[in-house]
Amino acid sequence: MRAALSLLAIGGLSIAAFVHYGNHIPPPKQLSIFQQSKETDSEGKEAETTPLSASDKTVTMVSPLEQLMQGAKTDKPAEDRAPRNVVPSDLIAPSPVGTSGVILHKTFSFATAATFSFLIPAHAATPQLHGRYRSSIRRAGNQSSEEAPDIAFLLMNEEQYADVLSGQSVDALFAVDASHDQEIDFGLPASQNHPAKFYLVFRNRPGEGNKIVQADFTVDF
Repeated sequence: MRAALSLLAIGGLSIAAFVHYGNHIPPPKQLSIFQQSKETDSEGKEAETTPLSASDKTVTMVSPLEQLMQGAKTDKPAEDRAPRNVVPSDLIAPSPVGTSGVILHKTFSFATAATFSFLIPAHAATPQLHGRYRSSIRRAGNQSSEEAPDIAFLLMNEEQYADVLSGQSVDALFAVDASHDQEIDFGLPASQNHPAKFYLVFRNRPGEGNKIVQADFTVDF
């Protein structure tokens, strides 16, 4: 009887102890099926994940024709582009070939010298000078004499005429030492890309009186 009571007492204490400590044991943690586990690399470290950007999420296919059209739209407007370099051929004026002009058509008098300048336009390849002059002596009462005194005639370019003005030796493209009735037919140098200036010079002999000259000159291009 005592043995049975002892067993019952031990059993009751065991149950009471189990119930007492069982109330203090924390419940086990439950993993949610929606909880994402972090990935680990080969060294056991947590690997960082980078969120996708908008450009990574969507890929747009562009055809070659669309690329060409888009490139044309992005070109700079004409006014923003650098100006094209100017070359000498852009500055060439129309050639005067096939035309002609009057250089001198008048009667004049002089005592020492008389000079008349004329200009050949640019790009004249083969200008040709044509002319004739006649000289006479002026008498009292402004009457010309039948006597025909000789005069000198010179055709000069701009450099040669500048030398004459500075007192240097006289040089000319064409010259007639002494004549009272002379025809001129002379091929002038080409004018290249710039106009060229020339001079008709009539000179009297020292100590002689005034001379009257009738001159007619033209140029063909």
